[in-house]
Amino acid sequence: MKNKVFLIIRIIGTVLAFFNFLMFFAMRPCWSGISSTLGFKGGSNTFLYYLPVAICVLLFVILLCDLILKKIFSKKNWLHIMFLAISVVFLAAIIVIIVLGAVDYMRFVWPKFFTGVGVVAVLAAIYLLLFVYPKTPLKDSRIFKFGILGIASLVAVGVLTNFSINWITYKPVVYAVEDKYQIVFSTNAESVGWVEINGVDYYDTYDGNARTFTRVHKVEVPMTVLDNAKQYTVHTKKTIYAGPFGGFLGRDISEKVNFKPVDTSDGIQYLSFSDIHMNDKLAAATASHAENYDFLVLAGDIISDVETFEDANFNNQVAYSITKGEIPVVYARGNHDLKGRYAQDLHRYAGAKGEKFYYNFYFKDVYGLVLDLGEDHDDDWWEYYETAQYDGYRKEQLDFLQTEIDKGDFNDYKYHLVISHIPIPFVNSRHNHEYVKKEMTRLLNQMDVDMALCGHQHQIMIFEPGLITPETKLQYNPNYKTGSYNGYLTDFKFPSFMVSKQGYTFADGTDISTAKSHIGMFTDVDLVGKKETCYYLNSNGERVDTMNMFYDKAYGKQIVIDLENKTFQAN
Repeated sequence: MKNKVFLIIRIIGTVLAFFNFLMFFAMRPCWSGISSTLGFKGGSNTFLYYLPVAICVLLFVILLCDLILKKIFSKKNWLHIMFLAISVVFLAAIIVIIVLGAVDYMRFVWPKFFTGVGVVAVLAAIYLLLFVYPKTPLKDSRIFKFGILGIASLVAVGVLTNFSINWITYKPVVYAVEDKYQIVFSTNAESVGWVEINGVDYYDTYDGNARTFTRVHKVEVPMTVLDNAKQYTVHTKKTIYAGPFGGFLGRDISEKVNFKPVDTSDGIQYLSFSDIHMNDKLAAATASHAENYDFLVLAGDIISDVETFEDANFNNQVAYSITKGEIPVVYARGNHDLKGRYAQDLHRYAGAKGEKFYYNFYFKDVYGLVLDLGEDHDDDWWEYYETAQYDGYRKEQLDFLQTEIDKGDFNDYKYHLVISHIPIPFVNSRHNHEYVKKEMTRLLNQMDVDMALCGHQHQIMIFEPGLITPETKLQYNPNYKTGSYNGYLTDFKFPSFMVSKQGYTFADGTDISTAKSHIGMFTDVDLVGKKETCYYLNSNGERVDTMNMFYDKAYGKQIVIDLENKTFQAN
């Protein structure tokens, strides 16, 4: 009995040692957060910066010692108890890390963890085949041997022939960029993709050649063509083989979609979301309560990390769940959209001008601008490990805005809309991007902006021009909370709204991982009466009662703005 107890202790200790190492190694997306929580803020003292790496190495050493020493000193019961105790301590530490914040990133951790488990399983299988299998009756079993040979042969044929069945995995989304639509969809296999409108084919090409080795397809079509046709069909053919002097494509897989262009005869209506952070079902639930809108705005951080092909397609998953590919989508990149293995290819998966995520767009009566401030810290922030080079990119956008002012195209449109993930009028407590925000404000003030949409702060913030003295320390609305906030507002002359947050109400605080509702914003523009009406909507279909976070003013469940004077109607 005693021996069985210690055998169980030995097994549990080893399992925990494996779990701790694989889990902490999989928690790499959280390592910088661990360092920051422990107090590292950059500088020459890098002990805390490398501490998570050291802990991971330590856990690996503990695992090796557990395997080796327990094998050598198998009868030393105190050794088994000691390793079990060590593993329990580290398991408790991992649980604390998860509770303190890593829980919101576990969807990125679990795949890495199970990949590690798979590697361990393969190594264990090799070990069994080398050291255990020859001692078992299986070595004389023809069924076992031919079964293994058959499975290996099928795998080899599949690898050599690139065997896979093709279908449309992420259905089409129509992004608006300049005077074109960019129709994006993805397939299960590498394939050729194109869009057919009124019998004319528009291909996903690279310098004149149809892309053949890609699963994501992005096809540009003139806005006027699709607006007039009001229907398009996406096509894909699997690339079976593509060589230097020939190739073979699979059968044509297609899907037809009806399209509704922006119609301003009854004004302009649009729905906006930001900071969904993978909670697509909550956003879709909120959108289901909104009706008859002309286009959808996704203002960034729809994704939490662009680590996989599926993550890169998540914007499209959200957009399609709301629009069904039937109305235009305007996309602004968020700071979380910059993180992960696929982040540098995100321009292929969403609306972008080449590889840039700042551009203008035109609907009937609507002139729009999308701006992109990049990361939310300055370029020298330690977590970017010298890879952030956004100062020049932000400077490009100041030049871009000046060019737009000089061209004056916006004067030909009745409604001017600006979208950015990081708010332009709001300088946060870290005072990042102060110069750029002030300069963007100065330039936008010259463009008669009717609405600026943003996100990023996971709060409902309503920036009313002329209400708060620019560049003065912000004081909280006492009906919201007491005290002050170490940030300020720029001298903006246009209405600006943070469009989205987790939760049901203006003030509730909800973690991303436990959210039950996601709030979006609906805007209805009366072009004749020159006013716009905005309201926030939660996943229950309820309008959210709002107030100004930094001024003692309540807005209620509906906000009306006079577009002539950019003034908010009194409640």
